[in-house]
This record gives sequence, structure tokens and C-alpha cells, in this order.
Amino acid sequence: MKRYTSLFISLFVLFSFCIPLQAQAQQNEDINVKNVSGVSISIDNFNKLYGSQTSSDDALLKLEKNAEVTLGDFLVQGNEISFNATVAYNGQNKNLVATGTLFDSYKKQESINSIVGDITDKDGNFTILKFEIYNDKSYDKTIIDSELRNAPHLKLYLTDNSGNILLFEVALPVELNNIQILNDDKIDTLKDFFWFANVIKPSEQKQIPTTEALKEKLGVVNPGISPKAVGSFSDWAGDTTYYTTLYVGMDYVQVWSLPYGTWKSTNVNGSDIWTNSFKIAEHLAINGTTSTIIDNPFKYRNVKLVTAVGGKSIIINAMVDGKLQGKSNGSTLASKIIEKTWSNLLPTLPTPGKIKEWVDAIIDAGTSKTITLGSTNIKLNNDKTIVEGLNQQSSADMFKSTDSPTKQNVGHYLTLQTTVQYEGTPTTVATKTNGLMKIKWEVYYPASTKFGAGYKELPFTYTIKG
Repeated sequence: MKRYTSLFISLFVLFSFCIPLQAQAQQNEDINVKNVSGVSISIDNFNKLYGSQTSSDDALLKLEKNAEVTLGDFLVQGNEISFNATVAYNGQNKNLVATGTLFDSYKKQESINSIVGDITDKDGNFTILKFEIYNDKSYDKTIIDSELRNAPHLKLYLTDNSGNILLFEVALPVELNNIQILNDDKIDTLKDFFWFANVIKPSEQKQIPTTEALKEKLGVVNPGISPKAVGSFSDWAGDTTYYTTLYVGMDYVQVWSLPYGTWKSTNVNGSDIWTNSFKIAEHLAINGTTSTIIDNPFKYRNVKLVTAVGGKSIIINAMVDGKLQGKSNGSTLASKIIEKTWSNLLPTLPTPGKIKEWVDAIIDAGTSKTITLGSTNIKLNNDKTIVEGLNQQSSADMFKSTDSPTKQNVGHYLTLQTTVQYEGTPTTVATKTNGLMKIKWEVYYPASTKFGAGYKELPFTYTIKG
């Protein structure tokens, strides 16, 4: 059967029939959505029916409605929401006490009035895979109720603690009819487009060598520049590209993710600023058609950036800037600072091997410190250092691509800037020496499963005088 993009046809609709109004604090305890039927199915069977190569878009429509939900006590204040629910299935009733934050869906980029939530169950009975307020009359993909595909509705997809997935699609409750998101923050794609990533098993998942063709596909600029280039910004790219594919209904989803970055060292006359950064490039295709509005399902954590200097060189200042999940310029970030102190007992002109030895000995360690992105010196004290770095230990993930100019928001990145200064007797004669930048990362897919790890070393030669 020829696959088609029914799940994503709404991306191409350019007019919304519902105009959202600014959300006000509202609560209607006397109005409940009662006894709405849904489907309870094991995650294994859900994969067979909806997550395999032989899946049908309408397979779940044919299942017996064997679960019910009653929703009520909706309270919306700004971008925050809470509500209660009772879920009846498998001969039991369980409470859902929901609270969380609302965001515009990726569908808003195509003028479709869709809001999604990062919602948790305070009682711990359920994990909310997807909470979507679809207040539009353009076509949308529903999986258990075909009559709601061109009507405003609420999607509530849950998993319980016993390996079941529960699917409810409800005519939009009146309490959720007039909501508008008041900020530009974006939700994690695992709560939006990729809600299925934690329940549908990839059909293929592998690490593949990063070729020139892949770099071009993922938009990495100038990947072939020599890592020994000094004096200008250059791009580096990881040697491995992370790849996964999934079948979702009748659609085939492919995702490529490549860690890359920009770096710059210089010949130093007195002092100069060097740059070492980590970014993400990606490519996503649905049935072979590229999408540029959906964020990366791969998560990067424990990113480490280190810069080391050579002979007659010290680092007098270091600063980290970046954007991570929930973090940006001015935000605090719990991290570990990687440092090696200068000493006159160190080699006058260390070899590249010796510098690499210094870096490898400390890159996975560090001293805990909370830093402020974009403004403060991350150094632990005023001592002269020859190695400075960041071991990013916080829970803030990195997943937004920076490669596409069509993205509405700046992607995730981390940048280490170090001020390198001449150390020694003033001279007009430049000394030739060696330096090294190193970047390490871990990648997860889905969010709780480590998929791989990698690193990039950028050795170079520079001159310094002062």
C-alpha cells in the first residue's frame, strides 16, 4: 500500500478557522466531560497496529472502545493549566491529577490553532504522552475517532505503570475554547510531534559515518576546513551521525542528527579571544519529504567544552554562553568547571601529546559551580590557567537544530570563550606553540535511553608574543 502523509497534511493548511483569544483565569467545577469512550491497549499491541511497516492509519478505529474518561475542574492561568480526570479501564478506576504548562504546537507555524501541554500527573498513575487542544476546523490526524478530524477536539494520550497506552479524543471542552499562549517558548518535541517516540519502537536505529553528502544534507557549512586553520571561524563536524526511522500509522519518519560546532583560535599578540562551540544539525523527512518545522527527538547531555593553550600562554578569563532547554543568556546553569593551573614547572613548549594528556586527565572531572550564561567569568579563582572548560552537568537538554534558517527560534548551543594572554618577558619575537580544543557529548533517544557518545579534538599551532 502506498504510504501518504495523512498524519501531517495539516502542516500545509494556511488558514485557521478559529481565532484564539487571550487566556483568562477560568474554572468551571460544575461542567465535566463525562464518560467519553477511548481505547486501552498494551504498548506491544499498539506497536503492531500503529508502529510497524504493515500498520494502517485506521487500524485503531476498529478497536472496541474499552475505556472511559471523565474530565473536569479545568483551570487556566496564563500558560499554566490544571485539571482532574477519572479513567476507567480494565475493571478499575484511576485518578489523574494533571498540572503543567501550555505551549504553541509546531502546527502554529502553518497557521493552525493548536496548543500542547507539558503535563504531569501529581498522583503518579499516568504519564501524559500528549495533551493537545486542537481548536481548528482544518484537517487533523485523529487515531481513534474519525469524526473529530475536521472539528475542534482534545487529544489525551496516556501510559500507565503496567505497560498500557490509553487513547482519548474528545470534542473540545468549552473551558478550553479561548486560549492563547503568551510567550514564544517551544515545547519539547517529545510532548508534541514525537509524542509516540517513547512507545513506538524504531524500525531502524544506527550510528553512521558522517560523509560529505550527509554534511550537505544537514546544512553544516564548510565542514572540510582544516582543523589547523587559525585566525578565522571554522566549522567542525562529528565523525558519527545518529539516525533513526519509525513507522507511525501509514507514515515513514526518518531523522538524522549530527553534532557540530564552530571554533576559532588566533595568533596572539598580547591577548586575544578564542571560541569553542557545540551545536546540532539535523534533517527530518516524512515519507521522503523534508520538514523544517519539527524539532529533533535526539537529546544531547553532558556536553563538555575544553580549550588548552601551549607555551608562554595563559588563560585569564573564560565565559560560557548558550541556549538549552529552559536556559538562555542570563540563566544560571549548574555545571562543573574544568581547569588546570599554570606553573613555571610545566614544560616551556609542551608537545601536542602533552597538551592532550592534560586535557584527557581532567575533561570528565571538574569542580561544581553554578554559572550565569553569557555574563560571568567561569574561572574558579584568579590563578593563571592553561586549561579551561565546562562540564555541563545540569538536567537541561539540547535538541533544537541550529542549521535551518526557517526555524523561528535560535537553536540550542553552548559556546566557550577564553581570553588567551602572553606569559613571560616582553618580546617582539613570536613563539610558535601548540593548542587544543576538545568537545565531548552524550546522545539519548528517546529521552531516557543513552544511544551513544562522541568527541572531537581540534589540535592547532599558533604564535604568541607580548
